[in-house]
Amino acid sequence: MNVKYKLNLDVYKDRNYESIIVAQNDDKSRIIECKLYADSQPVALSSSVTAAFNATVDNVIVAENVPCIVADNAIKITLAKSMLQLAGMMKCELVLSENDTILTTQHFSVFVNKSVINTKSKYEPAGANLATKKDVNSAIETASAKMIAKDSLLNTSTSINLTSLEDTEQTANGVNISVKNNKISLSGTSTAAVNFYLKLKRAVTLEQGKAYCLSLQNFDNINNSGCVFYPANEQTSINSSWLLSEVSAFKNAVATYTATENVTVNSIKVAVATNRLVDNSCNLQLEQNNKKSAYANPDFISERIKPELYQAPDYTMHYLYVSNDYDEDTDGFGVTKFNSILSANDSITDNNYHNRYTIIVAQGTYTDMQDRYAGLSDVGLVGYRGVMMKDYVYYESENIYNPSATIIKWDGATGFDKSTLKSEDIIKKCPFHLDLNVHTHIKGFTFDCKNIRYGIHLESGGTGYATKWEVSNCIFKWGGRTDCIDYARKTTVPVFGCGHSFGEVGLIENCKIIPTNCTIGYQNHDNADNSSFGLPIKTGSNITIRNCDFGGTEIQARTLKGEYSDTPNVLTVDRCVNISEIKKLYAAPATKCDWTVVENLNI
Repeated sequence: MNVKYKLNLDVYKDRNYESIIVAQNDDKSRIIECKLYADSQPVALSSSVTAAFNATVDNVIVAENVPCIVADNAIKITLAKSMLQLAGMMKCELVLSENDTILTTQHFSVFVNKSVINTKSKYEPAGANLATKKDVNSAIETASAKMIAKDSLLNTSTSINLTSLEDTEQTANGVNISVKNNKISLSGTSTAAVNFYLKLKRAVTLEQGKAYCLSLQNFDNINNSGCVFYPANEQTSINSSWLLSEVSAFKNAVATYTATENVTVNSIKVAVATNRLVDNSCNLQLEQNNKKSAYANPDFISERIKPELYQAPDYTMHYLYVSNDYDEDTDGFGVTKFNSILSANDSITDNNYHNRYTIIVAQGTYTDMQDRYAGLSDVGLVGYRGVMMKDYVYYESENIYNPSATIIKWDGATGFDKSTLKSEDIIKKCPFHLDLNVHTHIKGFTFDCKNIRYGIHLESGGTGYATKWEVSNCIFKWGGRTDCIDYARKTTVPVFGCGHSFGEVGLIENCKIIPTNCTIGYQNHDNADNSSFGLPIKTGSNITIRNCDFGGTEIQARTLKGEYSDTPNVLTVDRCVNISEIKKLYAAPATKCDWTVVENLNI
């Protein structure tokens, strides 16, 4: 299997290159389009295939596990400016995976030169007082001569995979096990229970209070299994409950453990029960983390910019996992693993800027909120029903680029007599509500909903200066309130129901609306300023809707409160399609619509 490359630059857009050349500081975008070929025929890529890009220059990592776009049987890699800080030959690796299994790894090179302006760039400056390309290149050469040694800029680090296994081959009770280049292979049928112990080249110290994750990856097949893996010290397991079977690993399960004291791991115990067929190979990874990362070569040594030269994030990100398959028998259930988004969200109490959370939801259809609130009327209810999005808590499907695989389904009429159902019975229900003063995002879900407040409820309640949110890569199958008797034949319940406030920043991107009994895709209103920041100028909210398909519905920007910011509210509608109309509206006590609508619809 080989890869054909096409460099997608304005200057080079119609040419193919065996060697790809880019300039460090040319402001033009750099997109490499890759296609896979087998026997000279293009390879079709399924929608579940994902791609990641890694790159080094002079053994310095400049790109690590950077997501790429997979579409139309092609992989698009964007070379960001941060990847081009070092000139020279960039060694590139493209990793294609499906369901956490690596399908293929392809390698190629990109030459990064030091020219600031491409000789044919439309961005080239002109004018007698401007520096020429010769002046700039000369300055670069002078600065390069004064650069300090590379070793003084870099720290050397080892792989995230802590378990480098010694090569070995052992046979007992009808089973053969071998390790070569960290690949574990087993074969045979056990005549009696047997334990094997695989030695580590370097002992690993687990630090007290830190979480560690054991995973098995890159199986040759998912049919033949019969062994269980335990981290161990000599021939004693670190903890009898810290184990991972092949069967569980086939389902992408991992085994996590938080050390209660410092302890040393210097071997891996492999237990095979009686009369088990074992015929498989895999890689093992032990890492300091509470979730699985893609398999890394444990013998790999990398160099990174020293922390004093690069400011690392000043926060910790924690991960919680949601799956329909989790229950009380699941290790970590109710702590890091949950079977509903609502329960995972409710478990978080210490979220703040320095202590953040991401809730990752496995593929499947989730009706937990529909089931929990079935038949419960909202009349007289204070507050909302659904997930109240929390500050610095983020909500993602396990594959944010495949929203159709993770579905949140909620018909608010469930459990009610539809002949008497009114909107007041379901008006507080919605899968997600924006809480006050939050920084959050929602990525990669399908919302299949009707007979609830909105498809999604983004209400900042007058606290916009501390509010920044994003909704992206989502599909909204929205049916309005069609079964409420007071909304019969009404189509005015929007998908996005929004109340925006001074200083609020919001983004809706790469979303698709599939409406039924609905003609409004996005509807907002303004809010009075309830913040207490005391800023010298009150700025309006800044909302962007980008690259969305509105399914023939309209957009409404409304001013209702009559309290105006010093600068206008701005709604930017950028490269969206299938919008029936964009309306600017106001009602008393407002005397004007205080929204500036910026349209880039390429019409």
